[in-house]
Amino acid sequence: MAVTEAFVATQNCYFNYEFEELYLDDDFPEELSISLRGMMFRHEIQYPNATYYIYYSDVLTGCELQRMKDDWAKYCPEDKGLF
Repeated sequence: MAVTEAFVATQNCYFNYEFEELYLDDDFPEELSISLRGMMFRHEIQYPNATYYIYYSDVLTGCELQRMKDDWAKYCPEDKGLF
């Protein structure tokens, strides 16, 4: 069974991404308005056994998107079916 979860990404003072789990009921919209954070945009990270939706306040592309994915790989625990 594939894992599908959603998280909100923020940047810390070192410009590294940090993640906080979002509890959505199987509905992962392209854009999501979060109180006190404003509009968040969905970014998808896929692995063979899991799909993660990361919401961030900007639409990330290129190197910045890759940097978020690299930080996600450090954050995401192995027991969630990635490996």
